[in-house]
Amino acid sequence: MHDADIRKILHEVEMKRICAQEPSTRVIDELGIFEGKFRIDVAVVNGYLHGYEIKSAEDNLLRLDSQQSAYNKVFDKLTLVADEHHVEQAMKVVPSFWGLMVAGMRNGVAYVDEIWAPRLNPEVDPYAICQLLWKEEAMSILASRKLSAGLWTARRRVLWETLTFSIELNELKEIVRDTLKSRENWRGDTNSPEKKKRQGKKRARPKANSVRVKIEKPISKKTLRTAEGAIKNAILTSYL
Repeated sequence: MHDADIRKILHEVEMKRICAQEPSTRVIDELGIFEGKFRIDVAVVNGYLHGYEIKSAEDNLLRLDSQQSAYNKVFDKLTLVADEHHVEQAMKVVPSFWGLMVAGMRNGVAYVDEIWAPRLNPEVDPYAICQLLWKEEAMSILASRKLSAGLWTARRRVLWETLTFSIELNELKEIVRDTLKSRENWRGDTNSPEKKKRQGKKRARPKANSVRVKIEKPISKKTLRTAEGAIKNAILTSYL
């Protein structure tokens, strides 16, 4: 199956089931982590932060090792959704706490089935979780806990570090989940703080023919004679 086909059936079956059980659930496609260095295909935010990574028939599992290392630092639960051609290999390489789902075609109808359910991830890293927060969100959280003194002009990495060392992990997870669920101006919105920041980094390119050259007028003979006279007078005066 193609990536788009697996994503579609995953939303129609699994995401629909989850949202029916927990109506406050937020589903996010292509959630960026580690400042956008990695993007998980589908993220589910409710009582847990659950990531779903899709491997279609066109994919291979070569990148899965590096993806696992990154995803394991962020998500409470993780599930690999693999095309049926990858399942045998996937069963050998996914971590024991990852869930595994198979996607394919059965009698001409797309399906997705769970092979085994995920367990809680023991490798979550608090700083990696904080990196999901926009700078404004991190600052607001710090201010609400009276931890913002001296940080209003700090870089966002400093804010993330402060949150990491100031708030216990389980509470931090809950705060980040609540922030993601309530976030407005998500990607694609021109008012998004992240989009504004990217636009601010763009440098204006000079327009063609925009360089102005100042052209001086040629010096007249009269001006030259006046200048020569002034120089002669200055020389004679210096000998007096």
